[in-house]
Amino acid sequence: MDRCALFVDAGYLLADGAMAVHGTRHRDAVSWDYSGLLELLGRLARDRTGLPLLRCYWYEATVEGRRTAEHDALADLPNLKLRLGRIRPGRREGVDALVYRDLTMLARRSALCDAVVVSGDEDLVQAVADAQDFGVRVTVVHVTVDGNWTIARTLRQECDDLIEVGASHLRPYVNLLTGVDTSSPPLSNGQATSTGFPSPTMAPPPSPHSGPHFASGHPSGPHPLSAPTPGHGPISSAGSGPMHPSSSGPMHAGPSGPMVTGPSSGPSYVPSQRDTYAPGPNLPAPVPSSSPTLNDAVKAAHQEGRDFGETVARDAPALWLEAVLARKPRMPSDLEARLLQGSSLPIDFLLHDEVRHALRRGFWDALEQSRRP
Repeated sequence: MDRCALFVDAGYLLADGAMAVHGTRHRDAVSWDYSGLLELLGRLARDRTGLPLLRCYWYEATVEGRRTAEHDALADLPNLKLRLGRIRPGRREGVDALVYRDLTMLARRSALCDAVVVSGDEDLVQAVADAQDFGVRVTVVHVTVDGNWTIARTLRQECDDLIEVGASHLRPYVNLLTGVDTSSPPLSNGQATSTGFPSPTMAPPPSPHSGPHFASGHPSGPHPLSAPTPGHGPISSAGSGPMHPSSSGPMHAGPSGPMVTGPSSGPSYVPSQRDTYAPGPNLPAPVPSSSPTLNDAVKAAHQEGRDFGETVARDAPALWLEAVLARKPRMPSDLEARLLQGSSLPIDFLLHDEVRHALRRGFWDALEQSRRP
């Protein structure tokens, strides 16, 4: 039938959407206008496909699949089907299988012509491919954070079309709550690897275009570490996308930390927890206790981030560094936790987004510097 349907990976959308707008992935740190957000996604789906919307399927992983009051409010919205997967220790279950079931079932029964999938997860590649085998066109909506893609390269390559949304599109629908401690970073999208360390997800460099935009099509593009090719007019063509080094499999000790071997992607490096860092001699003077300023804290945080990044980069394998850099600005959660916990700045300053951004920026600057010849 001449209809489209929305399939929303809520863990991806809410985490990366909050990161794009407010610099945090903490679910409790923001509040969403779900009705407005769904209206935005529905409008994007209808405008891109030119078809009426059948309904929206909303997928989310919860502890043992239990509903919260927020989920009940979502389920009450018209034209929305709530699907809940399960979070178990170290992994997220059910979401990808639920998307696969709904997408392929509707495709097999010719209930839709176009599917619009909001996700960046490479685990959905097979669902996309199978739906296409039934004649369904699949468009993927992905979120950019500071101009950086958050979509798996394989998913980008498999879909028929791309819609790119950023902070300017999502800002009206997400508010930062006050009085919430976001100094301890959550795992990305509610997921963790079997070892407890998230594996770096390679993403392309920032687009040369300023501001958020929509991207149509997905040519093969250049090497993942080269700049994407600009498109024509207000629409840009997507460059290369990310790879996903796997972190599943046994661990064995490496020279500087454990090595996590995956079945297909080879070893990936996890910095040893024994590694410590101390602020170097170039660290700006500590923030004065008598008259501290936020600007002083930002400068000190940037140098602390650089010192930490230099420590991490010193012993890390080159391939691991490239994978982490390609994932920028999304730091592996274990490294981000160590960076924040090791900071000498007062907690009052660490609660400011500007200070935490400066810590991360210094970390990325150090990693960028380490790969230059």
